[in-house]
Amino acid sequence: MDHPTTSTADRSAESDRIELVVPLRAEFATTLRTLAASLGADIGFSIDEIDDVRLAISEVFSVLVDASDHSSERARIELSARPGWIAATLGYERTQPHIELDDLAEHILRSVTDDYQVGPNGISFAKHGTERSHDSPAP
Repeated sequence: MDHPTTSTADRSAESDRIELVVPLRAEFATTLRTLAASLGADIGFSIDEIDDVRLAISEVFSVLVDASDHSSERARIELSARPGWIAATLGYERTQPHIELDDLAEHILRSVTDDYQVGPNGISFAKHGTERSHDSPAP
């Protein structure tokens, strides 16, 4: 039986990215915040930086929940992390209604992230830690 081979470089690139699909219901925000906090701790973020990432995840997920008109809709989350850097994209699994951020959501994301974008795949943001490694990629 043939097994596909994966180089060490391919495996390390894969391990830096997490993809998750969850029901688009408010109670799943806790799961996403916990996952983001764990990743932040793993890459050496301070408590304040972890809180910023958790708040950004919570705000974006709330925007998606509020914009969805289907109780059966699912959210797709992609998280990427390297020492001193984390990025996330949250969007809908299938349909992509037009997403707009209200003034409060924009203010929160501007305050707690280094960069955010609203695009056709959802809402993306990036956060750098204060102890950012020189080898960390820019988003």
